[in-house]
Amino acid sequence: MMAMKKNTLKSFIFFGFTLFSLFLKAQTAPDEDTSTDLTCPASGEFENNNTRNVDVSNPDNVGTVDDRSCYSDYSESNVYGKTWGVYNITVGSNHWDAPNTLQPRIERSLPRSGETGVGSYARFTGTFRILEVGDAGSFSQDGTYIAQAKGKHTGGGGPPDPAICLYLAKPVYGTGIDADKQVAFDIYAERILERGGSGSGREVVFLKRVNKDEEIDFELEVGFRVDPNDATKKIHYCDAVIGGDPFNYEIPDPERGLESGIRYGVYRVKGGRAQIRWANTTYQREEVVDNSGTPPSDNIFRLRNLATGQFLTAVGSSAEPVVMTDSGEAQNTHWTFVVSGAYFNIDSETVGILRAPGANFSGGAYRVVSTGAAAPSSDTDKTWTIEYNDTEDTYRFESRTNGRYLYQEVDGTVTHSIVPESDTRSVWEAIPTSVALSVDDNEFLSSTIKVYPNPSADRFTIAFKNMNGVKVSIYDILGKVVYQNSTSNNKLEVDNHFESGVYLVKVVDDTNKVYHTKLIKR
Repeated sequence: MMAMKKNTLKSFIFFGFTLFSLFLKAQTAPDEDTSTDLTCPASGEFENNNTRNVDVSNPDNVGTVDDRSCYSDYSESNVYGKTWGVYNITVGSNHWDAPNTLQPRIERSLPRSGETGVGSYARFTGTFRILEVGDAGSFSQDGTYIAQAKGKHTGGGGPPDPAICLYLAKPVYGTGIDADKQVAFDIYAERILERGGSGSGREVVFLKRVNKDEEIDFELEVGFRVDPNDATKKIHYCDAVIGGDPFNYEIPDPERGLESGIRYGVYRVKGGRAQIRWANTTYQREEVVDNSGTPPSDNIFRLRNLATGQFLTAVGSSAEPVVMTDSGEAQNTHWTFVVSGAYFNIDSETVGILRAPGANFSGGAYRVVSTGAAAPSSDTDKTWTIEYNDTEDTYRFESRTNGRYLYQEVDGTVTHSIVPESDTRSVWEAIPTSVALSVDDNEFLSSTIKVYPNPSADRFTIAFKNMNGVKVSIYDILGKVVYQNSTSNNKLEVDNHFESGVYLVKVVDDTNKVYHTKLIKR
């Protein structure tokens, strides 16, 4: 009677599945653990007190094992024509962490995608079978995680290595003689509503039901892509495909994300035992540097070549090669950077965006030309990667990812050429039009501050240009002052051990003019 009551309570929310469940029968899988003894062996053979990376030789499953269970170790079985990774844990079997703190697990971790540029991702695929999951006697405590998306973030909040979205399997019981047996499993997504969220900071969303011992294809990709509603922004996404059904999720506060990671296996059992099988696992990752913050904060710039001091200039109309001139005052020497996916368009204020032709261009091999095309454009010959040197405050413009850079030739023509960074004809200053140029030599006379390296792991330098004496204050995101100093030098080295996060740097010069910039501490 109690078993029937348990089944009714667990099936109430999803009444539509009840009739289907009547026809499900409990079957024992060929590689199922049917032992009634859920305690860790007295011999201690699975305790492995010296390492959590307990694995077999040449494992079929990808990733590094994190074994925190003394009930069993990772092993493999060969059934249904596949090699399966065997993941079994029982309640209370975590012998590694302090009692009554962390849950048992045998998971595999995968190298994370540590860049946050559009196009960065971590992608895992595999096939799972669920044989048994934890049952603690209440809906909120039941279930076992089979995979999870991970990722650290700036600004604090949450545990040191927070989960972003966990895939949770809860038990569905049969009827009649199978009323006390798990015959199917409801898959949920447990995902954050805010960075570092737990408890009320998460939501639990039903995804689908799968049968016991059913082979289910699984894909999980976590990464960054362009926001379709605003090309200047990005989305941190967590997309899953379970048994052919897609379940996409946009992670909150994408600008705070620092990485994309995935773990899989078996994790959490607050009652009973959990048994998960994984086969055909693969993993790949892509890392793209985030260039979205590369262009200066002003809107319109003059591009001056570091070697010659001349300015990039648009002339004529579409398909006309750009030239170099000695003045940066005319409007046709003014340019903007427009985000186009993972790249940028370099847009003239008088014509259109720049194009980087190939070797057979009629106007000359690799000669850079103006176009009549408007930004943003995703055409491969009209998109550029911007490389910023924060120490020198200079830029290089690579034609997409071709290894060719915007370059002023000795004869004055402008190409995109394969040259080293030491060749200063490929290096440019981006001078805002709001900054005055002197009449004599077009030197730009502005006071600026720069922080490098940024992001920073520990120590960093604040450099001051055209300032005599400054007062420096650094604030955390809550507005609390975490550092203050003053100097009459042109730079200040800071070695304070700040927490990871985003900080505001405020500099006041001797004329009481205020400057701001941002610091990211990893």
